[in-house]
Amino acid sequence: MAGRRKKPRLRVDGVYYSTKVYTPEGKRTSIGFGHVDDRTEAEVRAVFAKWTELYERHPKKVLSYKNPYEAVERIVSPSSVCNVSDLMHRYFQWASNTMRKTRDGLECPDLAKIRRSTKFLNPYLDWPIADFGPDELRKVQKTLLATEYKTGKTMKRYTRRGINDTINCIKSAWRWGLGRGLVRIESVEILKEIKSLKTGQDDVHENHLRGKITEKEFRKVLAKANPVVRDMLNLIWLTAMRPYEVCDMRPYDILTDDDKCWLYIPGRDKSPVGDHKTSRFDRIKVIPLTKAAQKILKPRINNFESKGYIFKPAEAVKDLERLTVKTRDKYDHNTLCRACKRACERAKVKEFVPYDLRRTVATGTRALLGREAAKVLLGHTKADTTDIYLLEEVQEAMKVAKLLASKK
Repeated sequence: MAGRRKKPRLRVDGVYYSTKVYTPEGKRTSIGFGHVDDRTEAEVRAVFAKWTELYERHPKKVLSYKNPYEAVERIVSPSSVCNVSDLMHRYFQWASNTMRKTRDGLECPDLAKIRRSTKFLNPYLDWPIADFGPDELRKVQKTLLATEYKTGKTMKRYTRRGINDTINCIKSAWRWGLGRGLVRIESVEILKEIKSLKTGQDDVHENHLRGKITEKEFRKVLAKANPVVRDMLNLIWLTAMRPYEVCDMRPYDILTDDDKCWLYIPGRDKSPVGDHKTSRFDRIKVIPLTKAAQKILKPRINNFESKGYIFKPAEAVKDLERLTVKTRDKYDHNTLCRACKRACERAKVKEFVPYDLRRTVATGTRALLGREAAKVLLGHTKADTTDIYLLEEVQEAMKVAKLLASKK
């Protein structure tokens, strides 16, 4: 039995564009798209995309023309017509109803990317979709490169990652529109000409990461942090957990079956795999807590069935004797980050944020025990929580954590 025929692909044979297809009689034939110097790659790809769409629906009719350009010109392919504004509005409405909210119940960050994309598409909102091509997308990219925006009292530029995210968001909107008959396939294909910015390209601003944090620097910062923040940073240093994971920590989420290595499963009661960054992929996140981490936690836990947060801003305020200050139930990534930066400033240490601690631990683990050990310590596991201690991956994570503890 013959296998399913592959979709035609555009190739460059020497100095000619071509593709291979089957005729209605079952014979394989080559279709030429001209010399590479005759048209730009974007123009050829746009015609090829349109020709492929027509070929899949009307192969005999399409192959009856002397060349693909004539076929595309003479055959009209129906498609819904809308402008850029309509497309972005519909895409945003779909995303609002489809994309999951964050763990804190806030809107998905991707919605902010769609808003930003729509903002920079403003000069073209009234344009028909078919008129928006790679030249216009490149102009959007250049505008992002030149734009400054204000955060607090500081003027900032968009980073390479932020610009690439915006351009990719626009391309995603076009692909979404293709599936709903709002955009023609050639309009999607032609935007592929604009590539993501590379490091150093167009003098793009980079968000440089801080270098490795030394033990001496870390201890100086701890000495200037309040006791609650000190314990939180210490836990990240010992376990390489993400900042939000230490903020959301509750006694109920900790399994204490092994007294030498507890297991912390963020949001254990929220779903069978917990509530964390990759829970949507049905992966459970397990963070081993060795004796050093347990020593930090034990004074703060009275009841392991409690679902209250372990680290509370009210305790930090109490230590500062400012009892009238209204506080929230727990720290979040931003408040912990600000507290860390203030401690760095007081300690006269080059500024770092909690996530830099995780990166430093990962680098140290890889240097000490190898790449696989670092992957195990920072990685994720898929399974039911009732069998958590039986999992080979969890046993390996516990082994790595204990080994690291013995070397400190």
